[in-house]
Amino acid sequence: MIQDLITFIGRFHPLWVHLPIGFLIIAVFFKAYVVLGKKPAMQEAVSFSLLLGTISALIAAVLGFLLSRSGGYEGDLLDIHLVAGWTTVFISAIAWWVNKNELRFGKRLNYAVLGFMILALSVTGHFGRNLTHGEDYLTAFAPFGEKQEVTKGRVLAKAEDAEVFTDVIQPVLRSKCQSCHRPGKTKGELNLHSYETLLKGGENGPVFIAADAEKSELIRRVTLPADHDDFMPAEGKKPLTEEEIQLLTWWIAKGNANPKISLMDADEEIIAWAKPRLNISGGEKMLAVSIDTVHLKALEKMGFRVRVLSHEYGALDVVLPSDAANGQASDLLKALLPIKDQIYWLSLAGTGIQDADLSQIAQFSNLQRLRVENNPISDSGISALRSLSKLESLNLNGTKVSAAGLEPLAEINSLKSLFLWNTTIEPQDKKVEKISSTGVKVVFGS
Repeated sequence: MIQDLITFIGRFHPLWVHLPIGFLIIAVFFKAYVVLGKKPAMQEAVSFSLLLGTISALIAAVLGFLLSRSGGYEGDLLDIHLVAGWTTVFISAIAWWVNKNELRFGKRLNYAVLGFMILALSVTGHFGRNLTHGEDYLTAFAPFGEKQEVTKGRVLAKAEDAEVFTDVIQPVLRSKCQSCHRPGKTKGELNLHSYETLLKGGENGPVFIAADAEKSELIRRVTLPADHDDFMPAEGKKPLTEEEIQLLTWWIAKGNANPKISLMDADEEIIAWAKPRLNISGGEKMLAVSIDTVHLKALEKMGFRVRVLSHEYGALDVVLPSDAANGQASDLLKALLPIKDQIYWLSLAGTGIQDADLSQIAQFSNLQRLRVENNPISDSGISALRSLSKLESLNLNGTKVSAAGLEPLAEINSLKSLFLWNTTIEPQDKKVEKISSTGVKVVFGS
């Protein structure tokens, strides 16, 4: 009973913790206004903001301490976050006292303490974010950079060298499960960081039983109805796809949960699904082709706006303004075909493209963001986009697409955001609910 009360109170920490951040930062801005704007009358506002920041930081630290007692957080990250939080409280109190008695302590000491306060606040926030969301929170969904390496396994020379667990299953667990089950944050006392920690299981016992997938807790959790309390991943996280569940089931049932079993021993359909996802040397990196600047200049003369997103990958952001299309969008699209594998972001909003044009766009194999809003495209054209296996964001605002057109989009496992404002589709439609249940954020509104 007491532990439940502690957990209940501690869970107010995420709600409260932003309050001291706001007070302390605004106090620094007020101080800058006092000094630079020569507004001594604002000095009292600085002291008042620091006082509120100190009090709210103290409450946040207490709530955080109670939350840490509830379990699910452990290790060095938690210790650093706790120490940094209490340090922030201590320095904030000093900052308030020094600022209130600036004539006694001097301006330099006042400025120095405020600087240390912001530093402590930043360190606390940084480790708090890592503790809650993982150390790759800021970079995990960046279009380029480290993202490619984070979600893949070790580098392989060829597909035949791949192991089911190390090279296929572990990247899935890292992407879908380790934000809650990793070193530093082991919800349910479960750590999925490695095969060894997976073997240890969690507070409910082993997560898998070799050769018996049906009785394995891991399979049970990921195949429950999405609204079930025990369904995993937790609410707000993207669930495992059917292929990923099939892979886990095969590994436990037929692979006997052997961490060293070769991918080549799996069923043919699993091998076919897994091969493109392997981190094979010379595979994905081959996309890092040179940029044909001559062709890009030719595109710009046609009216396209082209921006290089990554020189390493040769990745491009291409925009065709509506006034540049001038009723010739279909012909202009053909000029993009020579660089179709380098186009990662594409905007064709209001250009007048038709359903037939989407078949050309479906050839852009690396496309991640597509904007085709305010065009006369319908369900028949949308079905062509199902082949875009890397598409993450699709804007269909102001199109003729109906709820039936969402069915092929549900097959795009990479999809994260779908914009449907000013269409005939209603938010309460069952097909909208279905695609939302897969983790896709469906947006109705400008």
